[in-house]
Amino acid sequence: MFTNNMKKLFQILLVGCCLTAITSCDNFVNYDDNYQAPDLQANTGLPVITAVYDIADTELTTALTKASQGQTVLIVGENLNNLRSLKFNTVEADVANTYTMLTRAVVTVPQEFSKGHENTIEYTTDMGTATYQFVVDLPQAIINGLENEFVNAGSEVTVTGKNLTYYDFMAMMAGQELSLHVKGDSLISFTIPTGIADGEMINISWTQPDGSKASRLLPFRPVNQLLFADITQTKQQQTDSDVSIETSDLGQPCLHFMGVIKEWAWVELSFEQPLESVIEPTAVADYQLVFEVQNAEGKPLLGTGHEFAWNFDWNHAAIWNPGNGEGLDTKGEWLTVRLPLERMAPEGLSGTTITLNVGFQPSKYYDADFRIANFRIVKQ
Repeated sequence: MFTNNMKKLFQILLVGCCLTAITSCDNFVNYDDNYQAPDLQANTGLPVITAVYDIADTELTTALTKASQGQTVLIVGENLNNLRSLKFNTVEADVANTYTMLTRAVVTVPQEFSKGHENTIEYTTDMGTATYQFVVDLPQAIINGLENEFVNAGSEVTVTGKNLTYYDFMAMMAGQELSLHVKGDSLISFTIPTGIADGEMINISWTQPDGSKASRLLPFRPVNQLLFADITQTKQQQTDSDVSIETSDLGQPCLHFMGVIKEWAWVELSFEQPLESVIEPTAVADYQLVFEVQNAEGKPLLGTGHEFAWNFDWNHAAIWNPGNGEGLDTKGEWLTVRLPLERMAPEGLSGTTITLNVGFQPSKYYDADFRIANFRIVKQ
């Protein structure tokens, strides 16, 4: 049944029609025996849709070209009574939850969605069907990146993101199409083909709600982007806390924080190298500081205490709170971390050398066993 709230909204739209029929109080006694309510009047031809408006736009000032799932809209046109079927982007709307008259129809866009992106309204009455171009605006697909950019060829990898169930994705790598598996709203998994070289790109593409194409390039083992390929020669330790540099299964040296770190003890390391490319202040928002992290099984990362800065500018340090402050357990696996560069370098990066400062200060007694590797600056 048509809801009471929607009936009230529709009644507002009908007031203008009723006022033309009422000229004085005397009219109430001179009623027409042949009067027929607007929602019962017969169509005289094929339905026609001329515009769609939000239900709150009572003055009909701004026509819509798209609407969201569950949004209530007003369809304006001709011969709109006796509605038999209504589809948005091939998905059936609830005809019982609509209210119509010859030139108006109040309808609700279905919550369900179609990946077909046909972008039409199909409005069928007893006299035929009207088709009208209209987009059901789905949540934007967000691709964050590989969960671990440094897996080995032949291994399964996971892409993290958001709103992924709304779309059909395709991925290509080195001329090969990959078999994808969407795992809920936030994960896509696939296997990196064997024999793929370091530095290859993965091209993930999809169709957006308006029918346009979108894509995202994701790096695989981007060894050519590493800031400190040989960190064993550039480490400068600023505290007495022992942090070792060792080889890792990522193929590059890593920092290993291991042992008891007392409450509020400050651990700091610095790395310096020539600055190969300058990032202007206007472009810094397009970049991220990226690295991999791994903790030993049974010793999760603390949710606070991790800081990264450039050139000893701790006032603009990027604060990393693993697990959104709740802590993070990688369960012995390497995970890729991405931090906005804008916080660390609001004035851009320039000069002849660059120094990366890594700081850690636990808020409680902490038996550490975690590794960090592969620092790089990456354009999003």
